[in-house]
Amino acid sequence: MTDYIAQYKEYHRDKKKYRGDNLAPQIHHILELIQMTQSTTLLDYGCGKGKQWTNNILPVTPTLYDPAVPEHENKPTGTFDGVISTDVMEHIPEEQIPQVFQEISQYATRFVFLAIATDPAIAVLPNGENAHCTLKPLEWWVDTWKEHTTNKELQVHIKTYGQYRGYQIV
Repeated sequence: MTDYIAQYKEYHRDKKKYRGDNLAPQIHHILELIQMTQSTTLLDYGCGKGKQWTNNILPVTPTLYDPAVPEHENKPTGTFDGVISTDVMEHIPEEQIPQVFQEISQYATRFVFLAIATDPAIAVLPNGENAHCTLKPLEWWVDTWKEHTTNKELQVHIKTYGQYRGYQIV
């Protein structure tokens, strides 16, 4: 199995690569969830370099976490009202998704928002592999979330875009 974290650390060494530009199309969903759940704390799980938060238009400044970016690689402690993850899950090997979903659900107390690409990436990792290694339809992501998380009180919204487009409240 490829060591994806090592590959992403190498990828992110280039300061110009992935600045977090996929957040903008998701802001209205996230803002709605923050307002609906009256959330005051937020975790961006897989934030990349975090540049997407330079001009934060949300009422909450998120805690940033990304294991492949040195300045954000330390796992956060505690819980957060909301956890968001945009353009991240498709980069995680399929066999690791259950563990990641469990971790995300343990961080969140009110809501989770996942935006997941379903097309191959433009980006290629240093080892030559496509950066998107788990390309699944919305139903697979929803079923996997339901199967591998125990916090049923969360508002969970999953959006897929690309060849398999959809939006579902779990």
